[in-house]
Amino acid sequence: MLVHNWRRVLARSLSLWCVYFAGAFELAPYIVPYLDGYIPPWLSIALLLLSVPARVIDQRLSNDK
Repeated sequence: MLVHNWRRVLARSLSLWCVYFAGAFELAPYIVPYLDGYIPPWLSIALLLLSVPARVIDQRLSNDK
C-alpha cells in the first residue's frame, strides 16, 4: 500500500534524490558524449551508497504541508 502523499515523498525524499542524481550521471555521457571524460565512473556508485544513510535521516515530511 502506498503512503497518502507518495508524490511529495518522491519529490522531496533525500534518498531518492541520490538515486535521481546517480541515474543522471550514468546517462549524461550517452546524451552528451563529451562528458564521458569529466564524470568519474565511481560517482554514481558513491551516490547510490549515500542513498542508504540518507534514507534514515528525518526529513519532516508531514501530511499537513
